[in-house]
Amino acid sequence: MSVTVGEICAWIESWAPVSWAEEGDPVGLQFGSLEQRLIHLGLALELTPAVAEWVLRQGVEALLTHHPVFFRPLRRLREEDPWEGLILRLIRRGCTVISYHTNLDAAPGGVSDLLAEALGVRAERALRPVPGHERAGLGRVGELEEPLRLSSLAERLRQLLGAPVLMAGPDREVKRVALCAGSGWSLWPEVLSSEAEVFITGEVKHHIAREAEIRGLGLLATDHWAMENYFWRHLSERLRVRFPDLRVSFFEDRSPFRTLSEEEDRCARK
Repeated sequence: MSVTVGEICAWIESWAPVSWAEEGDPVGLQFGSLEQRLIHLGLALELTPAVAEWVLRQGVEALLTHHPVFFRPLRRLREEDPWEGLILRLIRRGCTVISYHTNLDAAPGGVSDLLAEALGVRAERALRPVPGHERAGLGRVGELEEPLRLSSLAERLRQLLGAPVLMAGPDREVKRVALCAGSGWSLWPEVLSSEAEVFITGEVKHHIAREAEIRGLGLLATDHWAMENYFWRHLSERLRVRFPDLRVSFFEDRSPFRTLSEEEDRCARK
């Protein structure tokens, strides 16, 4: 029995309402049809050339991404433009693309909640709550079961995500943790008022790192893609359980960033 794109959207929006998305975040249908019937749903964190090739090769009829395709509005679609041409290829093949971004960041059981749980943080509330919903909103703040040195927490994060971790602030024991998967530097005022001893995020500005150092607050910054991809892999499993007759595939892709050692390993394999 086939499933429609609209049924997939309705299930996600039942626990991550579109109204919880940040203003200007174009979540939902990007292109295609909500009425399209699916046998094969693909998931990837974002649309890239590698993801598009996989979609076309595997016969994926609809693609679910975290980062919206049209985050920056397009004025035209030109074959000669690498990004616009990629979109045109998928449209011509009849592929539908849907994206759910900050509403999934905000949702209980969403991106930041899953990361907090995996790190052993008991999330109490959102850093920037949705009005009327203390547990929903951007970021999370809570406590570790037992205090950890900042460097030990950084190692736990590194092993969980398989990504490098940058540290700022003193290497002391911490227990109260604020975190935001993806880009969280805009939540800095909320972090400071949360009494957190460490902030974990995927993007941070230099001046915030320096302020953390001055204040004696721990800061762990890791790869934006890796933080969010951790949840996206989990979401593919949830979809398989919810829609057992639907073929659900997950494309791992990779971060746009790589370390020098990774580049050296890649060159050595050639």
